[in-house]
Amino acid sequence: MKLVPLTLRVSAVLACLSLPLLAQARSGIIPSPRDSQTEFHVEVGITYASGMNNVVNQLKKNFGLEDDNSFPLGLKITAIAKLPSGLAFGGGFGPCQYYRVRTYNPRYGSYYNQSYYYDDYYYDSGYRYSYDDYQESYIFPVFADIRYYFPKNSVLTPFVRAGIAYPISGGDFLSAGIPGAIGAIGAQFIETRYFAMGVEVGYDDSKVQVKSGPFHPKEKVRPTEWTISLFAAF
Repeated sequence: MKLVPLTLRVSAVLACLSLPLLAQARSGIIPSPRDSQTEFHVEVGITYASGMNNVVNQLKKNFGLEDDNSFPLGLKITAIAKLPSGLAFGGGFGPCQYYRVRTYNPRYGSYYNQSYYYDDYYYDSGYRYSYDDYQESYIFPVFADIRYYFPKNSVLTPFVRAGIAYPISGGDFLSAGIPGAIGAIGAQFIETRYFAMGVEVGYDDSKVQVKSGPFHPKEKVRPTEWTISLFAAF
């Protein structure tokens, strides 16, 4: 029995059977919501949030803190259920913020609100120091939204979304958050069957309250505010 002709015939049959599968997967485009069943996706991206500067500036104003190094970028993760009509429901968290600062500032020569924060101090060159001179605060935003994906336009799939956000916050300098409305517009591109890139511009009206300090009373600020996000959807 000659193996080479047999091998060629089997290979040809398998190739013919696989052509319809390859043709179906070859398009590389995520199916339109109108032509598919409910889809589930996860978006992971980096978000610029202008509101991070609001928090830093208010900490300076209330407590006299100096801006050592801060950069308003954070991670955002979203889970999405997309219906055949193009309507979708999303929810997730981010961009998260964490602040760890030294509360001593030689400009003022003493600790801020010393009796409140610390029990033990030592002295050096006339200044008051603490054995534990760092303070920590955090903001963990969570959100839920309704969105709509428009039909694919050339290489883009535009979308809009609106919902509500709540910044879970606390620590030494921040009180509980205040929920607010969110809205955004964006588009997906470089779409394949299993992956897409996207960009989004949005606004978040939720707030946190910076606690009262020795130089300024408590104040509400928007920790996220204007956002620009670059994300990958899976």
